[in-house]
Amino acid sequence: MANTLTIATFNVENLFTRFKFRGRRVKNPPGSKKKTRFVPYTPKQLAKAVEDGFIIDRNVFKRYLKPSRTLTAKALKGVNADVVGLQEVENLDILKLFNTRYLKRASRFKYQYLIDGNDNRFIDVALLSKLEVDFLRTHQFRKKGKSKVFSRDCLEAHVKVGGKTVPFFVNHFTSMMRGRPESRQRRRDQSNELLKILRERFGNNFGDHDFVVLGDLNDYMEPGAHAASGIKPLLESGQMENVVDRLPAGERWTHYYSGDKSYHQLDYILISKSLAKKNPTVKPVIERRGQPKRVNRPGQPKRVKKFFPEIKGALKASDHCPVAITLKV
Repeated sequence: MANTLTIATFNVENLFTRFKFRGRRVKNPPGSKKKTRFVPYTPKQLAKAVEDGFIIDRNVFKRYLKPSRTLTAKALKGVNADVVGLQEVENLDILKLFNTRYLKRASRFKYQYLIDGNDNRFIDVALLSKLEVDFLRTHQFRKKGKSKVFSRDCLEAHVKVGGKTVPFFVNHFTSMMRGRPESRQRRRDQSNELLKILRERFGNNFGDHDFVVLGDLNDYMEPGAHAASGIKPLLESGQMENVVDRLPAGERWTHYYSGDKSYHQLDYILISKSLAKKNPTVKPVIERRGQPKRVNRPGQPKRVKKFFPEIKGALKASDHCPVAITLKV
């Protein structure tokens, strides 16, 4: 009997924790409305406070997350996934903090996995799961020449589903910030390296095995853009299916870039041919209610019909949309 599993990918956009130095609390002069106030620390005092590392002393500073994290959690809850591949998470501690503080008990994930990767901004890929993982492996040390292939990591996690395990490969390919043509070859190298990993794991006909590749691949394959795409080797391997292609063309976007006012699919769930055959008609869900209101350009048909009530101004859950699909495995 097949087990049903809802899987998702979500770039949570800079899920960081930072330290906010409060200053010294001192008494105000008699007659003031407030009894005390904070006086900023001097550079010397701050240096002493952190000389032995960050110790969470609320008398000195406090830990905080951005107000938008409530919306991030709401968007994640909206897809109601059992297993979620995440991108742009600072470390395992912040992942655990987010899971316990922002997700209500019924929505929390029992298991959280993250291995620090290669990114110099300290943004990592991670996995939240309601199911146990019995194998976890990093591929961050793979090289092409003297350079590491993956910008962050390709995190391999084998999730226990019923009496079997399903391998997940969580990715976050290099961004297009330097320009799409300038960064294309790096994404092609990452695509080819991921294909190599799949062949090593399953053999040349790797699509005959159950597995899921997901993440922010930072490129797109819309008509007319195929030749210029850094993820072409991955999406045209013939061994996997991009489930978002099951939606009408105008409904596939997962990211809006205000720089050139463009809508693209950057976030992917690729399922093996084996899984695709078991799930020939099921369609994915793209949760857009957490997008900033700037995505609704006047006269543009690619619009969000309904936002979360808290969405105002630039406030958002993320600049990416969670993508989810429910599969029989």
